[in-house]
Amino acid sequence: MTLRVAVCALWVTGATLMTDALAMGAGNGPAAQPTAGVEDARKGEELFGRNCQQCHNSRGKGGKGPQLVKGAWGPGGANSDDYMFRIIADGRPNTQMGGWRNSLSEQEMRQIIAFLREESRRVAIAERKAGDEDDELHWY
Repeated sequence: MTLRVAVCALWVTGATLMTDALAMGAGNGPAAQPTAGVEDARKGEELFGRNCQQCHNSRGKGGKGPQLVKGAWGPGGANSDDYMFRIIADGRPNTQMGGWRNSLSEQEMRQIIAFLREESRRVAIAERKAGDEDDELHWY
């Protein structure tokens, strides 16, 4: 009887983990965000400027390509770092976004993501601050 209970408990645990993983969606959600260092973000900024800026505008604000610092691409957005990595590495079918796997190393692509995450946080703080200033104007 105890063996049956143990097997059942393992099955339920595995099913729960699988369900949680599938529920996180295409980008695996915010839980999949690895932490990167400041030096990675600095290097990523340089790499972004050389390779990505022509389509995604300076600092990822968007241009010919989509913006990369808000919404699903921003911190806490639906797109995990691993999802972003796959897009950078392999590109997006039926778009102008080609894959960079043969031009950039894995480390360089991760550094670009680190830069975009840092820039996203900076943009969110700046927007929050601007919103606070607007709110203060209404009080006077």
